[in-house]
Amino acid sequence: MNPVPLFLIIVTLPLLLGGCGEKSVNEVEPEESVAETKPELKGVNQDELEQRESIWYLKGSETPYTGKAFKLYENGQKKHEGNFKDGKPDGLFVGWHENGQKKDEVNIKDGYGVGLWTKWHENGQKWMEERYMDGESISAKFWNSKGEPVDTFEEAEAE
Repeated sequence: MNPVPLFLIIVTLPLLLGGCGEKSVNEVEPEESVAETKPELKGVNQDELEQRESIWYLKGSETPYTGKAFKLYENGQKKHEGNFKDGKPDGLFVGWHENGQKKDEVNIKDGYGVGLWTKWHENGQKWMEERYMDGESISAKFWNSKGEPVDTFEEAEAE
C-alpha cells in the first residue's frame, strides 16, 4: 500500500470532520470592545462586607475577612480592589477613575500605607508620589494634570 494516500486521509479526515460547520453561539468569540469593558473580578464585592470596629467581615459572619475584595462603579467599571488579612487591608490596593484610567496604587501593612503611594489624574497624568514609612509620610512629589511638576497638593489638584 502506498503511504502517501494513507497520510493524506489521516491528515485531511480530522480537518473535514472538525473544520466544517458553523460555530455554535457558545463558541463565538466575544468582540474586543466587550472584553475590554468587563473588568476581571476576583474575590468578593465590597458590598458583601461590613466594617465593625475597624475590622471587615463578610456580612453575617463572625470571622474577619481574608481575601481579595473589589468595588464597582454604577457603569460596571472597577472602582478599586485590594487584599484583606484578618479583616484589615493588607497588601496592594489599586483604584481606577470611572473612565477606566488608574487612579491610585498603594501597599498597605497593618492598616497603614507603606512604601510608595502613587496617584494619577483622570487623564492618566501622574498626580502624586508619596513615600511612607511606619505609616508616616516622609516625602511627596506633585504634578498638575498637564504633567508639569508643582510644589503643593493644592496646585496638583487644580485642573
